[in-house]
Amino acid sequence: MAIVGKSGSGKSTLMHVLALLDTPDEGKLLVQGKDSSTLETKEVNALRNSLFGFVFQQFFMIPNASVLENVVLPLKIAGVPRAERNERGMEVLRQVEMDDKFKNRATDLSGGQKQRSVIARALANQPQLIFADEPTGNLDSATGAVVEDLLFELNKQHGITVVIVTHDEDLAARCDRRIYLKDGEIVDEVNA
Repeated sequence: MAIVGKSGSGKSTLMHVLALLDTPDEGKLLVQGKDSSTLETKEVNALRNSLFGFVFQQFFMIPNASVLENVVLPLKIAGVPRAERNERGMEVLRQVEMDDKFKNRATDLSGGQKQRSVIARALANQPQLIFADEPTGNLDSATGAVVEDLLFELNKQHGITVVIVTHDEDLAARCDRRIYLKDGEIVDEVNA
C-alpha cells in the first residue's frame, strides 16, 4: 500500500499513527482487534518489536557499529540470545545480498548498501508489516529501483505487508492500493 501526497500532506503522520509511534487525535486504531489507546506502553513496544519492521529515509544506523550489529539491534532489544540473533542477522543480510559486508561499519557503506542493511534490520524480527517512509528518497534512480524491487519481493514471496509513504507516483503505481492525502485528509483511494 502506498500513502501518497505532497510534503506536509500528513503522509508520515498517518504512518506514525498506524505504526503506533504516535496516537490519533480522534477515532480508533485497532491492532489485532484491540483499541490501541487502551494498550499500555509495554504492550505497544512489544507489538512494535514483534509485528513491525521500519525503513526510514534517514537510515538511523549506529555509525561505528558493524552492519551485523545494526541489523540485530531489534533482536537484542527483544532479548534474543546472541548466537540466535547473529544467525538470524546473517540470514536477513543474505536476503538483501549484504552478507559479505556484515563486518563493515555503517560509515563505510554507500547509500544503497545502508538502505539494504536497514531493510535487513526491518526483517530481523520476522515482521508481518514493514513501514517504509520515502525508502528511495535519498538514493539515485538505479539504486532506488533495486530497493523498490526488494520491498515488493518481500511482499510477494514472504507475504509481508508493506506500507510505503511516498510522493513518487511511479513507486506508488507499483502498489496494490494507494491512498492519497491532502492537508491531512484522504482525498482519493485506488485499488489495483
